[in-house]
Order: sequence, then C-alpha cells, then structure tokens
Amino acid sequence: MCGIVGVVSEKTPVAGIILECLRRLEYRGYDSVGVATLNGEILVLRKGAGKIEAVNARLNFKSMPGTAGIGHTRWATHGPPTDDNAHPHTDCTGRVAVVHNGIIENYAEIKRELVSRGHVFRSDTDTEVIAHLIEEELKGCSEAFEAFKAAVKRLKGSYALAALVSSTPGRIYFARRLSPLLVGLGDGVNFVASDLPAILEYTRKVIILVDGEVGYVTPSSIVLEREGRAVDPTSRISVVDWKPEQARKGGFPHYMIKEIHEQPRAIAETLSGFGEDYLRGARELASSDVIFVAAAGTSFHASLYFALLLNKLAGVRVIPLISSEYEVYANAARPGDTFLAVSQSGETIDTLSALRAFRSRGCRIVSLTNVVGSVIARESDVAIYTKAGPEIGVAATKTFTVQLTALTWIAYL
Repeated sequence: MCGIVGVVSEKTPVAGIILECLRRLEYRGYDSVGVATLNGEILVLRKGAGKIEAVNARLNFKSMPGTAGIGHTRWATHGPPTDDNAHPHTDCTGRVAVVHNGIIENYAEIKRELVSRGHVFRSDTDTEVIAHLIEEELKGCSEAFEAFKAAVKRLKGSYALAALVSSTPGRIYFARRLSPLLVGLGDGVNFVASDLPAILEYTRKVIILVDGEVGYVTPSSIVLEREGRAVDPTSRISVVDWKPEQARKGGFPHYMIKEIHEQPRAIAETLSGFGEDYLRGARELASSDVIFVAAAGTSFHASLYFALLLNKLAGVRVIPLISSEYEVYANAARPGDTFLAVSQSGETIDTLSALRAFRSRGCRIVSLTNVVGSVIARESDVAIYTKAGPEIGVAATKTFTVQLTALTWIAYL
C-alpha cells in the first residue's frame, strides 16, 4: 500500500502542495518518500528512506522548482526501504519519472528485455521498469502520451500510475488498473491522487477513475481514454460532501482517537441519509433466492453480523464470505441470487474482483460503500452509501459503526 499524488499548476510552484498532500497520505506508507518536479524541461528529483518529516528535513522538498510534479510515500512491498528503492523512479536519460501503487506481475520479464537493450536499473523495485518502458517507447513515438499508453499496455498486474515526461512539462500522465486513483479539478491547478483526503484541502471536485483508463491532466484540462476511445470527463465529475477539516486531526493526538469521537456524528448523518436507495437495496435482497455478502477486514465482521441478523429475523439464506476467497463460492451462485459488496472505500480490490465474478454468474449486485461514485458503487445495480466521512486511521472505527447501523436498517426493512 502506497500513496501517490500529482499536481500541475499554471504558475504556482507545486512542491509545497505535493508535500502537504503526502503528509495526508502518510497513513498509506511511511518507510520512504520522494518528489519529482519539472522545472521547464528539467526533471528535479529528491527522495529517501524514512518518514516524511525526517526526509524533508534533509532534502527540503518545498524548495524544489517547477509547476508540475509527482510525489509518493511508500510501504515497501517490492525491495527493502532504501534511498534507491524510494519513488519516484526515473529512466536512463533522466527525462521520465514515475510513481506507482500496485504490483507489476510481469516486471521480471520486462526487466530482462530492457537490460538486454542496454537499460541500467538502480533499484530492486518492480516500478522502475515502467520508467524504462516509457523511455523505450519514446524512441518510436513522436508524442509522449502515445509512448505512455504503449508502455502501460505491456503491464500485467495492478497499478495506479502517475508520470512526468520532460518534453511535456505541463502534463501529468496517469493510468489505473485495480489500484485506486482519482483526478481532482481545481482553479488553474489539477491533481492526481490515490486517496481523496490528500487533495481535500484544495478541491472537492473529483473524477474517480475506473480500470483501464489512461490520460493526462494539464492545469486547465483533462484528457481521458479507455480501450482506445475518448471518454468525456465532464460527465464523470462529482462534488464530494466531505470537508477539508475532516481530514485533519482537529486537536486530537492521532486520527484514531479523533475518529472514535466522531462516531455519534457519523451515525447521525448516516441515519439522516436513509432513503430510497436503502429501500431499493432491501427490496433487491428480499427478492433473492440466496444472498452472498462479501467484504474484507473489518467490513467482513459487519457482514457477519448482517448475515446472523437476517437469518434470525427472516430466515433468509445468507452466505458471508471473505472477498479474497470468492472463487470458492462463485460457482454456487445462480441467476436469482444477489451479491452484496461491503467496502468502506468502494475500491477494495478483492471485493471488486468478487463482484465481477458473481455478476458473471448472473447475480444482481447491491453495494454498501462510504464513497459516492466509487468503482464498486458504479458497478452495482443498487448503490447504498454510509456517511462516515474520511477515515484515515488504519484501524476501522466510525466506518465499522456506520456499516452496522446501515446493515441493521436494511435487515429490518
């Protein structure tokens, strides 16, 4: 799990903004951090192992010049936490920089090919192959976006990517597959980020990307494609109702204790949001032959409670399952069954994979998430929402409580 952010502005230097965004993403990883900016066509890179404040004290990220940049805070999954393994990663020429959250499954194969062509690698990570792939594709492409897309097509696995190419200093390229990524739209400045809290201080207008989408942002525009076809980004813009202060500690020593104290408000706001979507979801579940409920982590415990409650109240057959084990259960699903996906973020990879598998078996899909317009919500026949606001603490508190509240209400309906 890592946090990524990109910022491109018309005139304002972006390094300070990137640093603030990374501070709000440190819960996603804190063993190394780095920033790359474009000052004209000059790529500037600073990165190192350690927590954000310690590395910033050494490298002074805020002083980096440039009006376009990307940043990354890392939880090491491929290669130990070292200066070389910190993101962003660059190519041989120093003209391409990439940040990445996910796992590139075919990186070893790509790396062998690139090494045979003379590329020199400096890290142990899977991510570095992406920068070198873009470099290689640039040799045969006159347009950087085409080179970026060609490189992305070679990748297998999960990824949320943001990249800089020095020949296009006013752009940040991005791509998403299975790992969460969104675009934030500001006034004379645009963003790419892995999580909404990173950019809440600057904008609440967002586009949540879906799997297979690639594109780029400039300070005043966004280009978006999927499967080679242009996508109209204006039709996808949503305004989130979260407030910037919800992503701050608000005087508490840490986020977890803050979010514990926010539980009464989160429950009250979720209760006030009970409406037609809950009724539709309850009707969908009531008409089912069998209900499969899939979730991961704490959401699974909320799902277990729902299954027990529904069995007790109505004698309905409910099968709760951990999302990562969906293949064990999917073959038993039939048309007439309903699949309920429970996910705080609406982006949980295993839950999304389970949803798609059960849909392929003819099931209707109902989802309960905390993020309007999230991928799981968009791929559901009925999307139901809780109103916990952002939860930054790793241990679930208020999101678990509101899931119990919402699922109890659905069971009684």
